[in-house]
Amino acid sequence: MTRIRSQLTFVIAIAYLSNVLFQSVLIHQLILILTALAIILSLIAVTDSSKVIGYFLFALSIMLLLYFHAPLSIWAQAVEANLYLVVMFTLVPLLRIPIQHGGYFEALQGFFRRYVNNNRRFYLLVSFIAAFLGILVNLAVVPLVHEIAKASDLSANKKLLCSAISRGFFTCTIWAPTAASIALIIQLTGAKWHLFFPFAIFSGMIAGLIGYIMTVVEEKRSEKALRAYAVTLAEEIGTGEVLPGATQEQSGEINYHKVIELCIFGSALITGIGLVSFFTGMSTLIVVSIASVIFPVIWLTFIGRLPVFFREFKGEYFHTCLPGLKNEITLFVGAGLFAASITYSHLGNYVPSILSLLVGNNILLFSIVVVSLSHILAVLGVHPIVTVTIIGETVKAAQYGVTPTYMAMILAVSWSMGVIMSPSSANIIAVAGLAGQSPMRVGPYWNGKYALISSVVLLIMLTIFRWLGIL
Repeated sequence: MTRIRSQLTFVIAIAYLSNVLFQSVLIHQLILILTALAIILSLIAVTDSSKVIGYFLFALSIMLLLYFHAPLSIWAQAVEANLYLVVMFTLVPLLRIPIQHGGYFEALQGFFRRYVNNNRRFYLLVSFIAAFLGILVNLAVVPLVHEIAKASDLSANKKLLCSAISRGFFTCTIWAPTAASIALIIQLTGAKWHLFFPFAIFSGMIAGLIGYIMTVVEEKRSEKALRAYAVTLAEEIGTGEVLPGATQEQSGEINYHKVIELCIFGSALITGIGLVSFFTGMSTLIVVSIASVIFPVIWLTFIGRLPVFFREFKGEYFHTCLPGLKNEITLFVGAGLFAASITYSHLGNYVPSILSLLVGNNILLFSIVVVSLSHILAVLGVHPIVTVTIIGETVKAAQYGVTPTYMAMILAVSWSMGVIMSPSSANIIAVAGLAGQSPMRVGPYWNGKYALISSVVLLIMLTIFRWLGIL
């Protein structure tokens, strides 16, 4: 069953990209049939909290679509809504092959061990890379940065690794024009990009700073506890020696040639993705998926290691990577199905009346309720796309006497903070899957405090800007 599911997943990915390029009705119908089979096999194999969330999303979505007599065309659209995410996560692991087998990990390990020797430096570098690459490659940044970060011994700290990647990616989703969330929010609110951008990127910088400060505080606590333990241990054995509280920089040779080579190929990949997406108008995620198939072949050909690609493709990729996508398939497709069922059932039409009863015309209360609601629903597994879409479509800025830019910022904060907490969000699912953790642990448990603190700070900042009349 596992082998069949792996083969189905790969065929779906290739067929999906072929249909994007050639627009074939036959291929489209084939994709629907294969996707239905892959969903059934994934639902059987899914485990842990992903099983609970996935089953809940599918059950509720199916009940809503059946109750409101949705036609087959709506069912098909719902199933395909997030299929591009499944395709991307099916193909992006191919980029691991040149990174893992091109001689780069030894060079990166030397670099990390010499310069990135404590938690704060590790967090700063990994989150910065995630934020920078996320602008161009969007969600594909998660597996890419994870592969790079694994070169450091500090990546064994799963909480630190997951926090750095997820929070780093978040800081670009709150403002980057390549992010699907921002494109949707700008469209829903009618905000102007040139007015939205300064406030959004500043918010991303503030959120990034908050994450770094939290890491520094946590590291100091750990160092203090370690010193206390070392003193106790030294007293017990009578040596009087105290273990150091911080890791010292380690010496060692660094293969700068390989580091530079990796930077060149990485820059070529990112630049190529950006240019192709810009000139063709294709979604960045689709371009990333296509590049994941083509670029490793080009890369390994240039460094004279092409046979490695075919060996790893038939080996680790098919026997390890593809079977591990069962949770992602279940949650990605389930989230898309749920969003489509909420939209088709028109349940969102009741939102303005409910909000009016709760907050009246008070914009501060409205902002707090919207952000809080997004957080609560996100923790329960409802993707922020549902909350933001419903509120953005039904509530207009003029109703509360604010600018579309302010409304866009509130929705951007709601989406981004919700995504970083939601166990059903693509970001958290991806990070959790790669780190071998459950989405519930990575989302609400590890990022909950960060999301709450950042939300409070950003709401205060936006309120001050509004009072000053600049927002």
